[in-house]
Amino acid sequence: MTRPLRVGVLGASGYGGAGLLERLARHGGVELAAIGSRQYQGEGVEGAWPQFAGLFPGLRFQSNEDVLADSEVVFCATPHGATAPLVKQALDAGVAVVDLSADFRLPPETYATWYGLEHPHPELYPQARYGLVELHRNELRGARLIASPGCNATAASLALAPLAAAGLLGASAVADIVTGVSGAGRAPSQALHYTEVNENARPYKVAGSHRHTAEIEATVGRARAGGKDLTTHDPFRPYTVTFNPHLVPMSRGILATCTSQPVEAEGLSDASLLDTFRDYYAGDPLIVVQADLPQTKAAAGSDRAVLSVRYDARARTVVAFCAIDNLGKGAAGQAVQAFNVANGFDEAEGLTRGGMWP
Repeated sequence: MTRPLRVGVLGASGYGGAGLLERLARHGGVELAAIGSRQYQGEGVEGAWPQFAGLFPGLRFQSNEDVLADSEVVFCATPHGATAPLVKQALDAGVAVVDLSADFRLPPETYATWYGLEHPHPELYPQARYGLVELHRNELRGARLIASPGCNATAASLALAPLAAAGLLGASAVADIVTGVSGAGRAPSQALHYTEVNENARPYKVAGSHRHTAEIEATVGRARAGGKDLTTHDPFRPYTVTFNPHLVPMSRGILATCTSQPVEAEGLSDASLLDTFRDYYAGDPLIVVQADLPQTKAAAGSDRAVLSVRYDARARTVVAFCAIDNLGKGAAGQAVQAFNVANGFDEAEGLTRGGMWP
């Protein structure tokens, strides 16, 4: 029997880190060997996460250096900008990386434009493979550096990719997203204070100012050019998308509503579009395409995406929907899914397909 891979988690005291602990703990092919946190260093897991009390006996938060020393693969749930040096350190030590930050999702020059930072290790970008499994599965096999996608980018890209591949997008598309507050992370701020968020819906970073726009445009552009399951690192070929996120008073969840007016709309119907989506995602174990419109609660607590699509004949507009859990398929679940593909495990090992209801 093959011994389990020793894995570590950096940034394990954040929401993404908690999701990784939960999934890796039930993964049959790994040993959760080490976890890192500067804030909780030296404490047991329950110091940051009371829900895990008693589940990880002997496991304590360590320094980043100690986690790297104890791991064969490390998941980085750490901030952009600060993660690239950790990735460099890990790769130099022979440790493979799944990076949940934005540091290797985009070409270095594009990263600099959207994140306002010169990339600290642009030489590593050619090694990175984008971790949206449904579109990059073949590229991910054997990958040593996985760039796990952003949560908003995941939902919008999954909704738009089948339309792009079928030639059913017009000159541009609009992606309107509602998202729960956990997507902003665990650090407190006035904008995320209960009294600011409760009974309130607020657009933010709209009209092309949100950083995930670049990821959506790159992924949809790839699908529009006909790429799916390629075996090489695909060039950056963006397609224009206006991305408008809205913060709503729920803890977790994303619902993307994406629209475009195709140049040629003859013969389109709800039924034909649903067939297009089902064909595109045939065999993808974490994708559900259904006639009913998706709801965030149907994906909450899970690692799946729930999609549907409609045709507005009056406006000649295609409307695609995608619901995910921003901490599941949008973060920890997606990272583990890509890790599974890279390392030859069953794609859904350690993951959850059913949502939480109520």
